[in-house]
This record gives sequence, structure tokens and C-alpha cells, in this order.
Amino acid sequence: MAGLSFARLAAGAMEIDLCCPGSDASGPLADAVSEAVSRGGGVVGWIWGIEPAGHERAIGPALPSQEVTVDTLAMPAGLPGVFTAALNIGSDQDARRKLHRELPGPNPNTVDFLEHIVVMTPVLEDAIATHEAIGVPCKRIREVGNGMRQAFFKLEQTVIEVVGPSRERPGCWGLAFMCGDIHAAVATARENGLQATEPKKAIQGGQIARIVDPLDGVAVAFMQAP
Repeated sequence: MAGLSFARLAAGAMEIDLCCPGSDASGPLADAVSEAVSRGGGVVGWIWGIEPAGHERAIGPALPSQEVTVDTLAMPAGLPGVFTAALNIGSDQDARRKLHRELPGPNPNTVDFLEHIVVMTPVLEDAIATHEAIGVPCKRIREVGNGMRQAFFKLEQTVIEVVGPSRERPGCWGLAFMCGDIHAAVATARENGLQATEPKKAIQGGQIARIVDPLDGVAVAFMQAP
């Protein structure tokens, strides 16, 4: 795809693609991946899943000249440092979860779904307006001190947490995965050479454990519901 190599992972109804650019990589997605690789890696962005009919306004104007795949269209830049595209999907959340379980099987670390993704942005108000312009309303805003605020959005099971103002490079910062057994997730990480903290009580309830060093510039955490 556009000179990129992919390894596809599954977390519930969501897919996570690990991307590596080739020498002939071209197009908006390839450019975003190449830029991320040049600074050591990181989360490039997201592809929204939309219903095929009746939701054209939810994704903004399509850009046929920036086609990423036959069915996936790049969207106009909204959040700085975040590649965004839209993909028509013809199945619901439960059907996608079932398909992912059947293809690769269950995750050995008991990860069930992507619980939330954290995004840093220079101007929080602009980020909120960008999300709401494509039909994703802000659920709440939380003051975190030192002039920083968090805005929360929800898509199916996944929370999008946008934090600003960013004092560093804007973009996707970290991922948190919900597990059936957080101790199994920590053990699996350690068995594969990663340092992971012991599970502790999470602010939102349940437990949380973190991978000590970011993976390709991405902070990773495991969670378990109360």
C-alpha cells in the first residue's frame, strides 16, 4: 500500500497497523509515516470507520487526489501532527470483534480492546472544534493544573483524550489497553524483555500498569476494569 509495509494487530473491534516506509513510499500516509520514523517512531494518526451511506457530512469533504487505498480517503488536516482518514465499514462493533478473534486468535496478554488514546495539541479549543466538526462531540473537559486541560471524546469503547496546550511536538502520545487479566499482561511484557510496573489502582477505577520505556515513542499502559 503506497510503498508501505504493514503488520496488523487487533484490539477488540479496532485494528492497529505497524507501518514501515519503503524507498518508493508516496502519498499523505507514507509522508506521515516517514516523518514519524525520522524522529524515532510514534503514533501517526487514525482512520475513522464510518457507515457507507448517509454520513458524508461526518467526515468532511473527500479528497480523491489524496487517496490512501481504494476505500480509504485522507481527510483535510485538522489536528497538528495527526494523520486522519476515513474508511467505509459495513459491519458493527460485535462483528468486527468476532472477526478479529477468529483470524489471529485471542491476545496472549489478554488485551480485549483499546481503552483510550492520548493526543497532545497546541490549542485545545481548536482540537475540540475539529472533532465536533466531523460529528464527534466533546463529552467533558477536565482541568489538570499548570494551565493544562483534557478534553474527552468517545467512539464505541475507546476514549480519545486530547490534552493541551502541548509544550512539545503535537501528535498522538500514548495508548492504554483494557485487559482481562492485567497481571498476565505485565508477565507477558516482561517475558518479552520489556520493563513493566506492578499494577496499581487507577484514577478511573480498576488497575493500571505501564511499560516503563515508550515503544517507538509511544507510551503504553495496560488497564483492568474494577
